[in-house]
Amino acid sequence: MLSIGSFSLVTGLSITALRHYDEVGLLTPAYVDPDTKYRRYRPDQVGEARLYAALRRLQVPVDAMRTVRERGVEAVLSEHHERLRARADSLAQLIENVERYLEKGLPVKTRRIVQVTIVTDDLPTLIAFYRDAFDAAYHEEISSFQFGGYPDDDFFLVTVADQKQHPWPGGPAKFGLLVDDVDTAHARALIAGAVEIEAPADKPWKPRSSTVTDPGGNHIDLYQG
Repeated sequence: MLSIGSFSLVTGLSITALRHYDEVGLLTPAYVDPDTKYRRYRPDQVGEARLYAALRRLQVPVDAMRTVRERGVEAVLSEHHERLRARADSLAQLIENVERYLEKGLPVKTRRIVQVTIVTDDLPTLIAFYRDAFDAAYHEEISSFQFGGYPDDDFFLVTVADQKQHPWPGGPAKFGLLVDDVDTAHARALIAGAVEIEAPADKPWKPRSSTVTDPGGNHIDLYQG
C-alpha cells in the first residue's frame, strides 16, 4: 500500500486535502494504523483520487463530489456549470454597479416611494407607451415597468395590476415622475399616446410640472428633476 505522502505525489492531492477528504468521508484510506494513525492507500484508489483532484481544480464542492459515483461526472459538472454561470451573472451585476458608482458616486439612500400600481385594459398599448415616452423596460415576470437601475437612486417600478400576481381593487392611479426636462418629456408623452391634462407650467410651491394620462387612464405628474 501507499503512504499518504506517496499517494499525494501520484494523485496531485495535498496531504491536507487527503486528511480532509478522509474526515468528511469522501476518500477513506484503505488502512489506518491504530497506533500511529498513519494512513495507507491502495493503488486502485489512485484513479478516484485523481478524479477528485481534477474536480477540486474546477472548485466543485465536496458535497457534489460525493455524488459522482451515483450520478456520474457529466451530471456533476453540468450542475456545477450552472452554479458558475449564476456566480458569473452575479459578479457581472456587481461589476456594473461598481462602475456606475465610480462614474456617479455612491448613492445616499433615503426613504422614498419606489413602486406604484396602475391599471390597464390593453397591456400591449401600455407597454408601447411607457417604452416610447419614458424608455421604461417592461419585465413580464414581475408585471412591472422599470425606470432607472437598481440599486441607484433613480430606481422606480410601475407595476401593472393583475388578477393573479398583483390584484388591485382601485381604479386608475395617480403618481409623479422626475424628468430631466418637463417640456420635452411632456411633448414626448403626447406623441406616444398620452392625453394632456395640464400643460407644463411654473408654480410657486413646486418645480415646473405638467400632468398627462397614459392609455390606461392613469394620471402622471411630470416634475422638473
